[in-house]
Amino acid sequence: MKEKAKIINWCKAFVLPLAVWAIFSIITAGRFATLTSILSVLRTAVVPLILAMTLSFGMTMNMWNFSAGAVVYACAIFGAMFAGKLNMGIPGLCVFSILIGIILCTLMGILYRQFRVPCLVLSLGMAMVVEALPGIFIKDGTGKISLLDGYLGSAPWCYIIVILMFAIFAYINSCTTLGANMRAIGANIKIADSAGIDIDKTKFISFVLSGLFLGVAGIVHMSANVSVTGVTGFASASMIFDGIMGVFVAQVLARYINYNVAIIIGTITIRMLSAGLVACGFSSEIRGILTGVFLFVVVSYSTNAGLLERIRSRKRIAEQANEEYSKI
Repeated sequence: MKEKAKIINWCKAFVLPLAVWAIFSIITAGRFATLTSILSVLRTAVVPLILAMTLSFGMTMNMWNFSAGAVVYACAIFGAMFAGKLNMGIPGLCVFSILIGIILCTLMGILYRQFRVPCLVLSLGMAMVVEALPGIFIKDGTGKISLLDGYLGSAPWCYIIVILMFAIFAYINSCTTLGANMRAIGANIKIADSAGIDIDKTKFISFVLSGLFLGVAGIVHMSANVSVTGVTGFASASMIFDGIMGVFVAQVLARYINYNVAIIIGTITIRMLSAGLVACGFSSEIRGILTGVFLFVVVSYSTNAGLLERIRSRKRIAEQANEEYSKI
């Protein structure tokens, strides 16, 4: 019986992405169903997947990090600059991108710990500061690598990278005390503190881990684009929206399947939705509206999934109580 229930739950989890794929395949007369389109969705989902895993560390503890996109830009641009100046090629890009990501997120963790500023407020300020760094220290605010050095942004290397990062993410979440502590803090921070969990240490480690993941995202982002120019005015926030929405969808799907796998399914679903809307020829404004409506429907369904059953249950209890009262 348990195995049957697990199979049914997995089928429920895959209904959402399959439904999105089927709807856009029909609307586009089969163009969205081609292998080329599917591979394109998977390839462009690599960076959002890494971002979703990164953001999940904080969102599990009810912490929002809106500086993640800015850090990815900084990692990509400065990583490419240092690698080029030292003539270290792709190995240099990898080393410096991860190092910069860890430094920036560690700094953010220190500020959070020392000043007790809400993560949402701190991350907004950090995003503005980090966005400005490429324009301050690089003449044109652009990082570049040669076209031949961009192989890490294409198959199969980008898939190998995301699989490796997912293995680290799943291990931390499911097999370490850190993962359990993060879930405990998110469930009830007061109880977690009473249970002896070092909340400050757990949150600080989550910032450092975020730096590692964002550094890797910077590597893939630079490799896929070859040339990356810094942005300002909080424009980097657009990079993290797919990741955030992927986490929201994962929280819905986690009712049926493992949360780690739900992150992958949720983020790919959002990327599939975005690609499908583009294939249908909708403008960016309409795409934003429809994506928001989609997320609203999914989250609303999850929140109210058991509402009808609860209403029926209360009605049955009321009827039974009335019957018992009538016998008196």
